[in-house]
Amino acid sequence: MKRLTLTALLLLCCFFTPISANDNGKKSDLNIQKITVSDELRAKHTLKPHHEHLAFDCIDCHTNQGDDPSKFKNIKDEGCLSCHGTKKLLAQRLKFMDTLKANPHNSVHDGPTLYCDECHFEHKPSINMCSECHEHEVPQWMGVTP
Repeated sequence: MKRLTLTALLLLCCFFTPISANDNGKKSDLNIQKITVSDELRAKHTLKPHHEHLAFDCIDCHTNQGDDPSKFKNIKDEGCLSCHGTKKLLAQRLKFMDTLKANPHNSVHDGPTLYCDECHFEHKPSINMCSECHEHEVPQWMGVTP
């Protein structure tokens, strides 16, 4: 059920993004770019399965960064949160973990202040920063970090 809810939320974010218009009421340039993704590029910059399932393209995350993937920069928290909501919302979604003091988005150490890329990576395996100190407890608390 959670996976269905997350998928629906991501689809809503992707399809109901506001469209700006110029003075004539016509659509303005919306950063509509297409990057030809070669097999080599796809192998070097793999997508997480849930993003690949949504048929994301480079430009979906790397907005206003041109059309040369070699020059793309990290999208930082703002890029992640543009689809995933606020850090407060993420902490609320995992509130059930608060009873074990194991909510990674509202940790007892950092609260909701961690940067997304301290654990989550798109083009390489994610890590669970909690396991750096709690390696024996983490498997009991949570699953694999997406």
